[in-house]
Amino acid sequence: MDRAVQYRDLRDFLEQIDALGELKKVSGAHWDKEIGAITEMVYREQPVDAPALLFDEVGGYPKGYRCLYGMLASAKRFGLALGLDLEEHPSRMELLAAYRKRAKTFAPLPPRFVDSGPVQENVQEGDAIDLLTFPVPIHHELDGGRYIGTACGVITRDPDEGWVNVGTYRVQVLDGQNALSYISQGKQGRIQRDKYLKAGKPCPVAIVVGIDPLLYIAARFQVPLGVSEFDYAGGIAGEPLEVLTGTYTGLPIPANAEIVIEGEILPDRKQVEGPFGEWNGYYAGATKEEPVIQVKRVLYRNDPILTCAASQRPPHSHLFERSFIRSAGLWDKLELADCPSVRGVWMHEAGSGRTFNVVSIHQEYFGHARQAALLASQLPPAGYVNRFTVVVDDDIDPSNLYDVIWAMGTRCNPEGDLDILRKNWSSRLDPLVFGDELYNSRAIIDACIPYERRHDFPRVAQTSPAYKRLMKEKFGPLFDEILNRKG
Repeated sequence: MDRAVQYRDLRDFLEQIDALGELKKVSGAHWDKEIGAITEMVYREQPVDAPALLFDEVGGYPKGYRCLYGMLASAKRFGLALGLDLEEHPSRMELLAAYRKRAKTFAPLPPRFVDSGPVQENVQEGDAIDLLTFPVPIHHELDGGRYIGTACGVITRDPDEGWVNVGTYRVQVLDGQNALSYISQGKQGRIQRDKYLKAGKPCPVAIVVGIDPLLYIAARFQVPLGVSEFDYAGGIAGEPLEVLTGTYTGLPIPANAEIVIEGEILPDRKQVEGPFGEWNGYYAGATKEEPVIQVKRVLYRNDPILTCAASQRPPHSHLFERSFIRSAGLWDKLELADCPSVRGVWMHEAGSGRTFNVVSIHQEYFGHARQAALLASQLPPAGYVNRFTVVVDDDIDPSNLYDVIWAMGTRCNPEGDLDILRKNWSSRLDPLVFGDELYNSRAIIDACIPYERRHDFPRVAQTSPAYKRLMKEKFGPLFDEILNRKG
């Protein structure tokens, strides 16, 4: 099989997006809140298609020790990461459909074990270990410490079944040789970790801090239980990922990674973790004791790059890939659950890629819209901490909030088209959850034309596709002049 993507590692990817004008290099910002604030301000000013930000000469650190934000925060960068041509798939739904088509046609490819790789250029062991060798940021003003793991991959192995999981979970530096990681209940990495800890055994772990786009996408995607994200990323790439065997953990380690931390999560040591500004835009979850990660070895390339994600009140620098990856995952799960005629799915950026989710269907029978809503409100990846699930007809683009709100305002009668579901899967990161009862409620909203009125509902007032084509043929230059005019 030919390689489906045209880059080999993160550095190769950055060279390519730089050539496309999709990368901005920033020098002189400090790791203590300045980098996070600059990133937030850029993405709030330009939430769509802002460049990736590569910070160098970070206060107190050598030139070349860099922090990257917004790696996949544009359709062009995301398409390049997946080997998809944005010109062939210009809309979000077209790009999403192309990705899902690719995902259905590739076979997972297990990684290829190699003896050496660039990540071995520098090695810290024993007393030489120092996690603050790197410009680890404080992302937000009220964070409880420096977070080395945000856009990262946390690698664990199931002790019973043997399969390897890679998930994106936050990792806080405790001191030079110890760290902490918060993993929400129900996540695959949490389930694997807790099997070790409940047995009184340390859990081997490897943390990929400078991660390549494909493995990062796999770590964010809802890969089926029992399938390793390494295999999934290899299938998307069209060839196996090259990995080393971890000296202390036996876990696969990406040979081309920027930074990898090897260690073990201890069953008998805990420290307070957090708070951290999270995906929902709050310092939710406050602080809590988490098991200590004792670091055994650190591997890193010359001039290493930290891949970072600063979550703030939306919009922020990693919302696009969150929404895209989770929308694809939910669409897949709906089809696997035999929900027919799904035409589109979008988990909205304004809902932090979780709390406001829309499904477009072609109604096939009485109750179809309600069935789609119930399934979409509970299936992964939307089942975790969502608030609102809206179902719309197939003339509505689920990624377009104008379309969605219009459908809600004209096709949804609140008296009969809203339902509340109680005792759903939540998290202590949910700002409306208090104490240890980690439930939430959520609304399902049927914003479809009533099935019994689908043939006699008032017609939509808009220009027909055929007449639009005629106008473009007749007035094409005028449209080009108007739509391309700058500010």
